[in-house]
Amino acid sequence: MADLPKTLREKLTVDSPQMSIEKDSWTAHVWYLLANALVLTGLTVLPLVWAQNQSLGSWLGPAFLGLIALWAFIAWIGPRPSKRRSETVTSASEHFLLSHDRHGFMGALDLDAKTVLFDGSNLYHFGVDHGLGAQPVRLIAQQLRSEGYRIVCFFDANIFYTLIENGAYPAGYHHELNTLLEIFGLKADETYIVPSGVQADKYIMSSLKHLPKSFAVSNDQFRDYAKTYGDQMQGSLWRKGVSIKGNEIRLKQHRFKQPLRVKGTA
Repeated sequence: MADLPKTLREKLTVDSPQMSIEKDSWTAHVWYLLANALVLTGLTVLPLVWAQNQSLGSWLGPAFLGLIALWAFIAWIGPRPSKRRSETVTSASEHFLLSHDRHGFMGALDLDAKTVLFDGSNLYHFGVDHGLGAQPVRLIAQQLRSEGYRIVCFFDANIFYTLIENGAYPAGYHHELNTLLEIFGLKADETYIVPSGVQADKYIMSSLKHLPKSFAVSNDQFRDYAKTYGDQMQGSLWRKGVSIKGNEIRLKQHRFKQPLRVKGTA
């Protein structure tokens, strides 16, 4: 019995369609070799039989020609290893959670670790709407980290422009990851900026699917993903919304071990 996957990379590799493609290719190659062996055996045996009993030539000749035709047909429809291998690599590329990970930490995520998936852009907008800027992300990440959770914060590709629009990042400056980390109080191996043209929501939902001990922190309902990720959206524990009461940040469906107090307007 094969060992169960322990990391996200191992799980995504096991679940990859490339495994079934390679298996099907291997099976086809075995049948191809077996068919060739049977035909070659027949082509070898028939002349020997004819040499011992030439009276059988009336049917051995057509049988011999039939085997040659069958051999040609098998060669025509048979697998071509070099071409098939190229097609396999092209059609079964690396999972997008790994291929778009600029810092290469996603694959090493332990499946047994408690993981919190932040909807970073959504939480930042929530903070801006309440005059808190990046404080909700910073404070919640700091607290959950101290409670033993692994943090992964997904940002939309336009996060730097969003920060610039809200005066949290200087316009005209190069988009530096270290500055982004300082603003949100995150580490490089906790931060995932998705490619332009796609939403972070897809990455969050896919992570929920593949990380068994995870939940999302977001005020987004993810309704557009109910059809694709319905199994991950069962119940009320998969997503925990953020709210503010007085000067305290609260997380629905989760009680912090100590209150999170905001520090005025960001």
